[in-house]
Amino acid sequence: MTIMKNIKQKAPQTQQREQEPKGKIPWTFGLEIKDLTNPITLRRIRLVQFGVLFAALSFAGYYVWENYVRAPSGLELVTEMVDAAGGIAAWNNIKSGQFTRTQNVYDEAGKRLSEQVETFYFRKTDEGLKLMVKAIDDSGKEVIISEDKEGFWATKEALPSDPKKSSRDLGMMCDSKFCQPSCASKMAFFRFSMPFKLTDYGVKPDVNNASALGLLDWNPLENLDLNSEPLVLDVSYIPTVGRDKWRFMVNPETKLIHKMEYYNKSDFGTYRPEEIYWSDHKTVDGITFSHKWTRFWGNGQVMDEYTYSDVSLKNHIDEDDFSRPEGFDWVVAN
Repeated sequence: MTIMKNIKQKAPQTQQREQEPKGKIPWTFGLEIKDLTNPITLRRIRLVQFGVLFAALSFAGYYVWENYVRAPSGLELVTEMVDAAGGIAAWNNIKSGQFTRTQNVYDEAGKRLSEQVETFYFRKTDEGLKLMVKAIDDSGKEVIISEDKEGFWATKEALPSDPKKSSRDLGMMCDSKFCQPSCASKMAFFRFSMPFKLTDYGVKPDVNNASALGLLDWNPLENLDLNSEPLVLDVSYIPTVGRDKWRFMVNPETKLIHKMEYYNKSDFGTYRPEEIYWSDHKTVDGITFSHKWTRFWGNGQVMDEYTYSDVSLKNHIDEDDFSRPEGFDWVVAN
């Protein structure tokens, strides 16, 4: 009886102990590293290490994308092209100079039909560009065409000549009703000034994908002497500046122009494409430019070729050199 009494007395005590609530386990218990002197510090170190690794990978990815993968924007490519050609400061420091341009024309069989040698004299002024062109016509006579404060003037064998007729006889006037005797010579100098003219106000440069050119019914990359796919720069203008369009094929390594496509909008609203391949790049007086421009027939034969020689970008040309000779009746000539 005594034993049974003792058992009954102990049973409630045991039941009471079993009903006592257990202590709650912290939610961070599973994250803690056991058997270490300071697990919280270790977790913080690992978080810092992960953050540093993530930042390093992010920076490396951005660097690779920015410098090796992402194509440059239009403005970025223009800047690189200008720097490769000598820099805008070097170009702006040129005030006057001269160069000789020789044009050879061939038929579709490759036979040379004609040769024309022209010497350009230029001077940059606050009012604009002054140009004088000396050339030899088909009859072997020297022709000079320029413009002064009184207007256009020309001479043939040192005698007054009609500037429009003289320019047209040399093939230096277009078919536009607004064309002037200096039309072709100014366009020639404008192209000679590339890529520096791409920094002018109103220019809209845009980088295109060369693979998209495969959709055309002709191959614009034909005759292009490049080992890798070129960068393609399309250029247009804001409406108040111009309506012509240009396309430049640029060497991705040197950033030099190797082909120029010019889309001139005629008086009738149609675009007339013109392809010119640039080669033989040389540096003269700090400016790097192509010394040979070539156009091709559809069969791959050379149509015409311009070569540049006797280039001087530091030769001083005085403003009076563009004035017409004195002692002639220029009214009759015009």
